[in-house]
Amino acid sequence: MTSISNSELITMIRTDEREGFAQLYEQYWETLLKYVIRILPDEDEACDVVQETFLTLWELRTTIPKLKSIKAYLLVIARNLAFKQLRAKLANTDLIDFYTAQYADAYHSIDQHLESKELGVALEAEIQQLPVKMREVFLLSRQQHLSYKEISERLNISDKTVKKQIHNALKLLRMKVDEEYIPYLILFLIFDICR
Repeated sequence: MTSISNSELITMIRTDEREGFAQLYEQYWETLLKYVIRILPDEDEACDVVQETFLTLWELRTTIPKLKSIKAYLLVIARNLAFKQLRAKLANTDLIDFYTAQYADAYHSIDQHLESKELGVALEAEIQQLPVKMREVFLLSRQQHLSYKEISERLNISDKTVKKQIHNALKLLRMKVDEEYIPYLILFLIFDICR
């Protein structure tokens, strides 16, 4: 199979060309599996999530937005599906104990990392990379704690635009969450369920 760019693959998939989908599958299957196994250690369950990720992509193929990275798009789908499955599994308290024990050390090292404010620095760097208007709206909301209405009046834009800019900023920032924080996210989910 010859190498095809991401934009060409997306175009092929949108037009129901199975060759593009097959190449995309071949190119990203292993990467997705390694990622999902960090959330769901059972390899069979992880494989199921990866298959479901590609199935979801195929079902959404005609509505795929313009993307900078198809890999990031697939990772977001896989992460959401894996956490959905994990959330369902955590109804079993024995599994809560298993996951808590499995990720406890990682949680403590990440907790120390968070306390050292490195995450805050990394997040600030990502915020600075947001498009100018989006960054301005986001900072007014998060740092100055202005309401959507106050931001819309200050910037002379609609409430809907403010809401959309903040939603898009949060979506972009979530995509930047590095793999090393997966244990932290899993334990956060466990603690949220146990509350």
